[in-house]
Amino acid sequence: MNHLLLSLPLLFTCGPTGDPLRKERLPADVDFVMHLDLEGFKATELWQLARQGGDFQAEFEELAEVEQRFGLNPLTDVRAVTLYKVEQEEDPTVVLLSTSAKVDAALEKLRQESGYQRLSEGKIELHTWQEEQQDGESVFAYLHGSGEERVVVLASKRSSALRAARVLRGEEISLAKSGTGLAVAPAAGSFLYMSAAGLPDLDEFAPASQVLGLAQGLQFDVGEAGGLLKAHLGIVAADTDKAFHLSNTLNGLISMAYLAGSELGEALELLTGMRVRSQGSNVSLDFEFELERLVEIFRALDGGDDDEEPERVEPVDRSETEKVRRR
Repeated sequence: MNHLLLSLPLLFTCGPTGDPLRKERLPADVDFVMHLDLEGFKATELWQLARQGGDFQAEFEELAEVEQRFGLNPLTDVRAVTLYKVEQEEDPTVVLLSTSAKVDAALEKLRQESGYQRLSEGKIELHTWQEEQQDGESVFAYLHGSGEERVVVLASKRSSALRAARVLRGEEISLAKSGTGLAVAPAAGSFLYMSAAGLPDLDEFAPASQVLGLAQGLQFDVGEAGGLLKAHLGIVAADTDKAFHLSNTLNGLISMAYLAGSELGEALELLTGMRVRSQGSNVSLDFEFELERLVEIFRALDGGDDDEEPERVEPVDRSETEKVRRR
């Protein structure tokens, strides 16, 4: 599964909503889900700003290799990516790709690959192969859909792929029909969303461990509106006392960052967009910042100690993003 996870950061660095998270595609006992709405991301000003970077194409060289190999361009043919895990598993084992009928031709090319096999389990047909770059780790895939819509299941275990297929086929209860389970409620316009019922061991990351160690679950949203990037982190604590302590800890970390002053450079300005609130056992950390200035700051930080002037951020032509939204 590592090779699947390693490919996701390329996509997550890049999503108003075009292909939102669908609970009917998730099993009832899912306890972690992350969803990237690529179609929605391409309708944002952030996408337009990202394309201005001189190294934009270089960042996606591996994705270009996929198109050359299978005739499928992940940036144009994949509408959304969903990663999830269920309660019985320690790590995410299933990736769902929302795509189009173009994946059918890619599957035909895959069948010509060395090590490809077709497996059957009742009426479910799986495809499997081994990734040579990942020490021969096996991948199990299932193709679901009709008309122009396709959902591709990629899993590191045969059992995970079969169960994901049964949920998509309506043969096993989904999160949408269970009425209970993981809280999944992406905000309107969200292009990146994450929800987790249980948090992983964060001992290796001391600050995160101290803060999130008080949490029982969380939801995270990233979206865009009116030229602003908006991010929301909602944390559920065990009780009101822990929520109060958690909010104080977050405010304390922000204050410590302010005290660092010049050491943070231009990144210090980002703290002005952060707000912490607490209500009952719920704590929220919200971030809102002007997009063009945000990109300028990150480019300046990426330049490090170089003498070169950071690339100028050109104003976004909002008519282009409106065209994409109307498609």
